[in-house]
Amino acid sequence: MPAIRHRHVEIDGLKVFVREAGDAARPTVLLLPGYPSSTRAYVRLIDRLAASWHVVAIDYPGFGSSDPLPGDPTFDRLADVTGRVIDQLGIGDYAVYMFDFGSPVGFRVALEHDQRVKAVITQNGNAYTDGLGPDMQVLNGWWQDRSVDQESVDWVVSIDGTRHQWLTGAKDPEHIDPEQALADQAVLDLPGRADYMKSLLWDYQTNLERYPAWQAWLRERQPAVLAVWGRHDTFFIPAGAEAYRRDVPEAEVVLLDTGHFAIEEAADEIAEHVHALLAKTFV
Repeated sequence: MPAIRHRHVEIDGLKVFVREAGDAARPTVLLLPGYPSSTRAYVRLIDRLAASWHVVAIDYPGFGSSDPLPGDPTFDRLADVTGRVIDQLGIGDYAVYMFDFGSPVGFRVALEHDQRVKAVITQNGNAYTDGLGPDMQVLNGWWQDRSVDQESVDWVVSIDGTRHQWLTGAKDPEHIDPEQALADQAVLDLPGRADYMKSLLWDYQTNLERYPAWQAWLRERQPAVLAVWGRHDTFFIPAGAEAYRRDVPEAEVVLLDTGHFAIEEAADEIAEHVHALLAKTFV
């Protein structure tokens, strides 16, 4: 399998970490990670895709090995930097793989890049209120009154909260590498980083306001869509996957017997579905 290349791209003085593998002359699939993880979570998927495709994975500012943004981060700012990294790498047309936070970042970028985005692969990456699961209710209460549920939000950025992210809905917890949560928590425990992430969790409410615009883009563009979802996710439930068919009737929906971090237990199945979609898209 092709080796993964690791490097930083500089955007306005920020060093943004990129993992890249495969032949750059082939069609590109862009991997956007979720909260609170880095592109480290994608290594197994990269290994399964890179022999056939050009694979690029980007750590948002403040995630993984990327520098944090100065001041309060927002999804608009994450998307702006991510889009500029894509451009600086010289990527033209591409498919985007969105997981968790990857959906609000990815759709913002997609609306800017528009025709360049040829396919959307959403893996527990929500764009419909239908998909908001019970684990999102803590944030909803907090958004209504910031004095409410603060302890629960503080727990989200703790090691117990991070482990919960990785383990929720897993078919067998022993399939989940415990070092994934430890690596994520090592970043969350950097000075100021927990508050940085809580700022993004607060800003997440702006994504719900953007759902209609993202859905309109899907209806108008009709890109190839694959919604491959861990059916036992308690953050983003299967109804969020099925909802993509409202705007893209030909969307393929695949529900897997796993949870939020579906790649941990279903990397082979996910890779097979992604290969098939890309082969149909880039003929």
